[in-house]
Amino acid sequence: MNNTDIRKKIKIRAIRVIKRIKSAFKNQDVILVLKLSAVAATSLALSNIHNFFGTMMVGHVGEDAAEQISAMGIALITILTFSAPMNAFGSSAQSLISQLWGKGKRRDAFISFKSALVTSFVISLFMCILVFIFGEWLMKIMSPSQKVANYGKKFLFVRILGLPATSITFVMRGLFDAIGKPEEHLKFNAYSTFVCIVLSYLFVFGIIFPRMELHGFALASTISSFVAAIHGAYLIRPYIKQYFSSRDISDIKYREDILKFALKNLKISIPAFFAQFIASVSFLLFIWFSGLSGVEHQAISFILVNIISVITLPAMAIGASLAGMVGRLVGQNEIERAKRTFSDMIIIIGIVSSALSLLMILFPETSMRLFSDQKEVIEEGKKTILTFSPSLLFISIGILVINTLIGVGDTKFVIKVEATLHFLFFIPSLFLFGTILKSKSTVLWLVISIYFALLFFVMLWRIISGKWIKKLT
Repeated sequence: MNNTDIRKKIKIRAIRVIKRIKSAFKNQDVILVLKLSAVAATSLALSNIHNFFGTMMVGHVGEDAAEQISAMGIALITILTFSAPMNAFGSSAQSLISQLWGKGKRRDAFISFKSALVTSFVISLFMCILVFIFGEWLMKIMSPSQKVANYGKKFLFVRILGLPATSITFVMRGLFDAIGKPEEHLKFNAYSTFVCIVLSYLFVFGIIFPRMELHGFALASTISSFVAAIHGAYLIRPYIKQYFSSRDISDIKYREDILKFALKNLKISIPAFFAQFIASVSFLLFIWFSGLSGVEHQAISFILVNIISVITLPAMAIGASLAGMVGRLVGQNEIERAKRTFSDMIIIIGIVSSALSLLMILFPETSMRLFSDQKEVIEEGKKTILTFSPSLLFISIGILVINTLIGVGDTKFVIKVEATLHFLFFIPSLFLFGTILKSKSTVLWLVISIYFALLFFVMLWRIISGKWIKKLT
């Protein structure tokens, strides 16, 4: 075969790939999924964007910025670990409320909503108590630096106060989604995020108020959590009056039903709780091991976790909407159309994530300077970004597929795969490279890249095999 023939074959394949990509972007089912998920994706991105900007602000406070970012990282991921039961319960409540509403059972939907509010609030209070009991001890374990531990403790004890308010907004979001008004929870999410960013700037750098640096961001975040809860309650009140009559909730069995739905929500949330708990504990261990190589490496790891969160949270929302579309198509016996929609969405997400990855590879120093002005953090961060950025493709598609498979009922497979990879590869690798070899953050992020690559290929195999469709038929 001469060079001309090789060039022709490459050209033909390139044309086929381009046509395939074009057809993916023209797929009307995919376009509809993106439209449906736009509000939820934006809302989820906003839920973490204040941490993104907060890290940028804290990273420019002065000489001990790396210590403060490191403390912020271990404190926030500790909160994430303790809030796993609340998050899982909120997700299950959202699902149950939507199901009851879709069946026309408005009274049951309201009682499920109210029971979820009470239960989620109680869970969050219990988690707050645990944090106040064990928080200081955890901060000392999570960082070899006493300075970081002290920063982390103060941040943790202020930020955790907003958890009960956050628990309420999670459940309110579920009701808004159920009644077809997702734009309403986007309103209070956007407003509270704006409040948090503005107050953070004023508190962190001492404009008008005393200069509080890291603790200023913790205070601003807590205030914004209550702003979201109050604003959400204000927005939801007219809808409750519109859709639910007083007669729906006035019968004798009302209190019994509140308890019944609370127990049902708790039961449904157990698988999601374990999945979230495993993931958050793994990241907690990861941040801990990063700190064994130095405060700078721990700070770099948290900066990258922030970047990943802003990218992956919209993928979660798109995955949930994609699950709904695929489920409807399979229900209509349009199997090939469902498969095509799934694959086209993977292509689109893959292209977007590859573009973001390329930007980070081309501008690693710029990416790090957004979050820190310390030379050590920037230099080590550049190496870590170049190591990790290529795996954004695996992460974004992996998150998309996982949330889609969970949405279509293939939850057990997802949990089995995640648990297997966590306990047989991810955690042992962290112990090996973090505790024994005390490797730098670059090596630990390489471990994460391999983990997500393995997760990606297993999930891709599941899609190609078509076994997930059986969950819908």
